[in-house]
Amino acid sequence: MKLWVVLGMALLWVELQNGSCQQIKRRKDVGENRIRPGGKRVKVRNPKLKEVAGKGQTLLTQVLDKGRFLRLGQSTSLTPGRNMELRCKGNSIGWSYPPYLDTFNDSRLSIMQSDKYSQLILTTPSAADTGAYSCWVIICDGTECEMDHDRSYVSYIYFTDKDNLFVPSAFHFEIVYLHPDRPAVVPCRVTDPQAKVSLHREVPPEQITANGTQMTYDPSKGFVLQNPSPEQQGVFYCKAVTKGTPQISTKYQLLYVEVPSGAPLVSLEVSPESVTGGDNVNVTCTMLGEPEGDVSFTWSYPGQVKRV
Repeated sequence: MKLWVVLGMALLWVELQNGSCQQIKRRKDVGENRIRPGGKRVKVRNPKLKEVAGKGQTLLTQVLDKGRFLRLGQSTSLTPGRNMELRCKGNSIGWSYPPYLDTFNDSRLSIMQSDKYSQLILTTPSAADTGAYSCWVIICDGTECEMDHDRSYVSYIYFTDKDNLFVPSAFHFEIVYLHPDRPAVVPCRVTDPQAKVSLHREVPPEQITANGTQMTYDPSKGFVLQNPSPEQQGVFYCKAVTKGTPQISTKYQLLYVEVPSGAPLVSLEVSPESVTGGDNVNVTCTMLGEPEGDVSFTWSYPGQVKRV
């Protein structure tokens, strides 16, 4: 009898030891992804983050008075003259905003990054600041960094100004090229998405009706011509009205280009052609193509890796 009691207690002790070991092992498994080989600690990604972004929610917010926050939607209407502060959660954030703020090196715009979020501040905004504002999470692997497309957020912000229904332009007369193989845009954007906008030809005077198929209107872009034709050439302007007097936009010269768009031509010139150590050399890269195309240059040269 004593032998059976001793044997039973021994088996119970073994079971308890096995259960304790399994419990310790499970606790270790839960946290094992937090530490990578080499002792580097990484943050565990929230598996629901991609799903949240897909449902239209955003990490882009506007800071209101008294520490209140407003989560921005696809479009937002704000009052000009009041400072705007946007925040985007993350310890490494990239921003995009109306390009003219960079073109004129506007001192009203500032961006600061903290440990938990990045903030964009625009002081005394005006109707000209109407446009798309976006932020995204930057992912880095060593020295290589890229944009996380699953965690990018954008809001088109209207700075509604009754005295400037159209977003001011630096030009009094703009040229719009009509290509047969792609849509064209007459860029008369408005500061009030509720404004009623119409397109008019100057000579002969007539109003061009947007039918929703061949021609549509988007307040963040302007009039979109889906299938441009030679008959749509001429001088045009836009008219906008809300509750007050109608306002007229910049004039647009529409020119039809029969040749379909193609790749640009690039040429490289060096001056002088022969140099010795310590001399200066001028290398000029010239691109010929469509005037309205976006252009960016990337350089490659001997010893490039050694330069900072």
